[in-house]
Amino acid sequence: MSARPELMRIRMGKVLLATGILASLFACSAQPPVPEDHFYRLPAAQLTTGEIAVGSELAVKRLVTDGLHSERALLFSETGQALRLQQYHYHHWSDSPPRMLQEHLISALRSAGVADTVMNYDPVQRSAYTLSGKIRHFEQIERGKRSEVLVGLELRLDDNEGKPVLIKDYHVTQAANSTAPHDLVEAFGMALNKVYSEFVSDWAKKQSAVDKTAVIYHAVTHCQVG
Repeated sequence: MSARPELMRIRMGKVLLATGILASLFACSAQPPVPEDHFYRLPAAQLTTGEIAVGSELAVKRLVTDGLHSERALLFSETGQALRLQQYHYHHWSDSPPRMLQEHLISALRSAGVADTVMNYDPVQRSAYTLSGKIRHFEQIERGKRSEVLVGLELRLDDNEGKPVLIKDYHVTQAANSTAPHDLVEAFGMALNKVYSEFVSDWAKKQSAVDKTAVIYHAVTHCQVG
């Protein structure tokens, strides 16, 4: 008679153990799947300036920046908190913005035909012009139900002697079709196109002014010699 209660306790223990295992399995299966990481690259640059040849060789340095803009996570600021930058979880650029924008800028300037050769900067090789820059803004801005992206770049163009030809801050705010990351990336591409186009136009104006000065100097010198 004494063995029967013990047997019941053993059976009850097995039932409770099986119930616990089933409950654990059910809890694991009921959890939502872990979100996947998504990676984005910029759309191909499309400049609106047309082909403006203003130099023979142009070397483009990697852009510099500070803090969060050097990381791959997409950034945003919420309505009413413009001074607070936050990172998107699971949404990243395919490369760090300084390196990604260097390659994107090279591609854009090649397509614009601003120089016979546009290449990565090589400290060993001297080029007719060197372009450097700093990323000041590269983030999404939420404005209620609307969403925009802000691109701010400081671009500096030096001649082969290291003298500055052009230094300017470029800022463009571009509306996005939605807050979806893909639409934000498209908006970043459009904003960069506007920055690049304005830079090429500024460079062309500088070069035109230099050419006119050279023509006037040549004419004056020729008259004095004559």
